[in-house]
Amino acid sequence: MSENFTSTELLIQYMDGELQGETLISVEKAISLNPEVRAEFENLKSAREAVISYGLKKQVGELHKEMMSELEEENLPRIQPARSFLKRSLSLAATVILAVGLYTAYQYLAVSPDKLFRETYQPYSLHETRGSTPSPLEETYKKGDMEGTIRQFESLASPVAQEYFIAGNAYLETKQFPRAIASFSALQQSNASRQTHYFEEDAAYYLALSYLGNNEPAKAIPIFEKINAEPSHPYHKKVSSWFLARLHRLDN
Repeated sequence: MSENFTSTELLIQYMDGELQGETLISVEKAISLNPEVRAEFENLKSAREAVISYGLKKQVGELHKEMMSELEEENLPRIQPARSFLKRSLSLAATVILAVGLYTAYQYLAVSPDKLFRETYQPYSLHETRGSTPSPLEETYKKGDMEGTIRQFESLASPVAQEYFIAGNAYLETKQFPRAIASFSALQQSNASRQTHYFEEDAAYYLALSYLGNNEPAKAIPIFEKINAEPSHPYHKKVSSWFLARLHRLDN
């Protein structure tokens, strides 16, 4: 294993089953032979396990039962349940804070373009337009037939703006990221040359997602930053500061 590799990122990928071939073999060898790598691996496993919600919920439930039992004991001095309640409440608060901190750290360290894409991506839903007849391409897309949509689009001699946009989403849904990028970019170029704004904001957001899916976070960052900086943007709420922080980690 190279001496200048980022062990934390590789270990997280190893835990998530994302490594293959020589990289997988070298990471397993490092865990087995290198005490420092093995210790970091164990710490990462502990951090992930600590944020499993079931364990935390179980602890809260048990603590609640204990406190209610103490409060119902009439023979104890009144001050004792109050002190016990406060002590256990502070203990629970510390546990929650620690769990949240570990979960946040793990989410930050474990980020990858693919994970961020999967967490964020939602297929685009075409809206009905009153007084207009849907095109065959639009009808096929609405039926969820992405392959059929792509075949129809690729048979078109001169696609228009909406057709580029629909095709881009069909490519994105089938994880054909380079073709999705090409379609959304073609729509943007068409808008720029004709001074129109068809699907402008939608195309920008889904283009950024396409870059993310294509493992090109550096190209996605300026688009997502612009969306985050514009409160009126329809996708503003989907691009939080926490999302951007994790996105910037991918570019480091």
